[in-house]
Amino acid sequence: MYFIMNSRCLPLVRLSDRTVLEPPNIHKKRTPHEYIVYLVTKGDLYLTEGGVSYHLRTGDFILFHPDLYQEGTRASNCEYYYVHFDHPDISCEDKNADAMRNQMLEIRKEALRSDACCRPEEQKHEVIIPKCFHIQDESVFLNLCRMLNRTCNQNRNHMEDYKALCGCSFLEFLITVSRQYLSEEIQKCGAASSRSYQRVLEVLNYLHMHYGESITSDFLEEKFDCNFDYLNRIFRQNIGKPIFQYLSELRINHAKELITTSSMKVTQISERVGFSDESYFSKVFKRQTGISPSDYAKTALRR
Repeated sequence: MYFIMNSRCLPLVRLSDRTVLEPPNIHKKRTPHEYIVYLVTKGDLYLTEGGVSYHLRTGDFILFHPDLYQEGTRASNCEYYYVHFDHPDISCEDKNADAMRNQMLEIRKEALRSDACCRPEEQKHEVIIPKCFHIQDESVFLNLCRMLNRTCNQNRNHMEDYKALCGCSFLEFLITVSRQYLSEEIQKCGAASSRSYQRVLEVLNYLHMHYGESITSDFLEEKFDCNFDYLNRIFRQNIGKPIFQYLSELRINHAKELITTSSMKVTQISERVGFSDESYFSKVFKRQTGISPSDYAKTALRR
């Protein structure tokens, strides 16, 4: 089972805390009528939900359905975070793991292909969350624990808009779980494909962090210790365009942002986004937008 949630809407956290379960106590019998997340931080937890048995261990995440009956089946020592929440736009899917992985991969590819300045409505807003998932990466697990701890602390702080802040922290947690699940699923598909995909992510992150600097094929070969033709090929397969086309569009999008939000001159903007030649910058800008930087600035002022 998977849950598909609209990330434009914040989850409404009702209860959140960290608890300890010790023998002879077992998990409570109930039908919760709200969504519940557990993240097990220590020990074992035995329970059933809707007739399905679960043995949860340290590092396990689970999302309970609001309409399924839960019951503990065995006493044990266990520590876990819990979050009870509602959400206005969440649904369940019973597709197989391969189908959901492919759907998640398409969402990720669309996000990777989008530019930094795209509007929220131009992006996918589905977060696909697995029913149950073991977090293998210890650093990711510790980061998720920190997110839930922050969620709990914000839910105790009854200052203005504390529920909104609490919902933001919890949404970050759910998105991180979804991302990590997909990353680990990709690794299961084969070592070679996993390494190449990770390499693409590394290149992509570098471009977004250093687009204003001089970047050449020789530099990328040395930086990523990889033949540029191969690097460019796997980048295109995943992102849909070659590296330098992506970089050029990234630079122009940031230039458009600077033109509309700053008083910098065209020469300064071209240098800031990675063009050493103003005339070449203007040529590339016009090719991508249809108008010159100066005309774009005039158009922006009339908005």
